Amino acid sequence: MPMIDVTLSEGALSEEKRNALAERLTSTLLKWEGAADIPFSRQITLVYFDERPAGSIYVAGEQATDPRYRVLVTIPSGSISDDERKAGLVEEITRDVLEADGAAGDEAAFRVWVFIHEVPDGHWAGAGRIFRLRDIVKLARSGGEVVPA
Repeated sequence: MPMIDVTLSEGALSEEKRNALAERLTSTLLKWEGAADIPFSRQITLVYFDERPAGSIYVAGEQATDPRYRVLVTIPSGSISDDERKAGLVEEITRDVLEADGAAGDEAAFRVWVFIHEVPDGHWAGAGRIFRLRDIVKLARSGGEVVPA
């Protein structure tokens, strides 16, 4: 049940590019979480685009001239357990965003900031109940057929 929030300037990406990026971010996150890329896993992976009005993002106290992206990845604590996998997730998400933006290179990479938010076990909730990581794993492995008690 991971979630990705992408904050960007209004118009930075066309609808077509946003759609492609949402698809790519979903695949990237499932890969680094080690989740099966199956319809159920995709169904519970959410991507939100939060477009800010043009001229409302500032860098060094001045309006940004190039698009800037903030990507918040919210996952249950322990679902990406080591620093190497987290680093791989951040690197690939950055690459996904820059590809959608049409930019490349180290300088452009500084326009994308990724933050991983790990929700403590017992604090992830949906469908009116608490889901622990073990519950989420069991649910995903069953393809959504076995909802743990």
